[in-house]
Amino acid sequence: MTMIDRIVAVLLLLIQILGLISFTSNALTEEYRTEQYHKRGYRWPPSFFIPNTEGWAKLASRRFEQAAFVPTTKEKYDLWIQSVSSAYIQPNFTETGWGLTRAPQDLVDTLRDTIRGAYDEGDYRSEHHVEVIDGKQPLFISRPKLTRRVLYELEPLHEAWAGIDLKPHTAYGFRLYQNESSLLMHVDKSDTHIISCILHIDSSDDAEDWPIVIEDFYGNTNEVVLTPGDMLFYESSKCFHGRPSKFIGSWYSSIFVNYYPADPAWMEEDHHLEGHYGVPLNWHEEPDWEQQSPTAEVIGTSLREPECEDNWCELQNSVKWKGPAEFDYIITTDRKYKLFGGDDEEDEEEL
Repeated sequence: MTMIDRIVAVLLLLIQILGLISFTSNALTEEYRTEQYHKRGYRWPPSFFIPNTEGWAKLASRRFEQAAFVPTTKEKYDLWIQSVSSAYIQPNFTETGWGLTRAPQDLVDTLRDTIRGAYDEGDYRSEHHVEVIDGKQPLFISRPKLTRRVLYELEPLHEAWAGIDLKPHTAYGFRLYQNESSLLMHVDKSDTHIISCILHIDSSDDAEDWPIVIEDFYGNTNEVVLTPGDMLFYESSKCFHGRPSKFIGSWYSSIFVNYYPADPAWMEEDHHLEGHYGVPLNWHEEPDWEQQSPTAEVIGTSLREPECEDNWCELQNSVKWKGPAEFDYIITTDRKYKLFGGDDEEDEEEL
């Protein structure tokens, strides 16, 4: 074993201790990881992306370079896992990775009345520390019966959008972001947060528009402003997303709903471990070229680009969208179409 191999082995052991690596029946060693890397046909640079579009490959390649230039070992490896998992390990289920629609109005009315009432009565607590939130930590209103209703009532809409049967995982809420907070860019859990939505419930009267930023499979960076009752569908373990600009206002409330494929084979695979297998074998090496991409600062499982306004450089080239959306219709990168089908010519419109 060479000195470099010994150093790599020690680093991976430290990563395991820090909780970065899942365990199967055997501890993951670099030797075993290398074997699995080759077994899956990976090579560097990558020979394919999922989906294999020019825009998606460009986004992924930019992030690979950012990961290569992260100066600290733990944060570098964190970003490599997220980047390769997003780029070519996690499957995609839709053409663009996101869609804007509207929740059923009776559900929206119940949610708004509940959140407004609880806030006015002071019936809330501080949310636990959320690593991907910068600034003041959110408030939280707990209504388990109502979140359960959201989870099961919205399931058919998510299945129609994704085109597959789904298993409900969680509806997390109700979060109330506070003034001058931001949500850093990230991807979600690779096993359970596959087909998801953010449902915007309501905001304070002094709240300004606060766009969700999401990358799509064509390589676009989209800024989507939701109005109360709007839902953003997204493939949350693949598409980097967040709200990197600061929220201006007293509060902004959302619920986050997550599903995963109902096919039993889905949960038989360790999707987190697959991310480790996809990291290139030379991930720890220092680059021998000058960095062309913006510097990425890794914060836990999220990242920001501090050299640019609002901590995300592609906002200068973003595609902007704004609700209100229409129930049973999807607006996405290139078209508007009916969620539950219909006549293609009458119910689909190019954008």
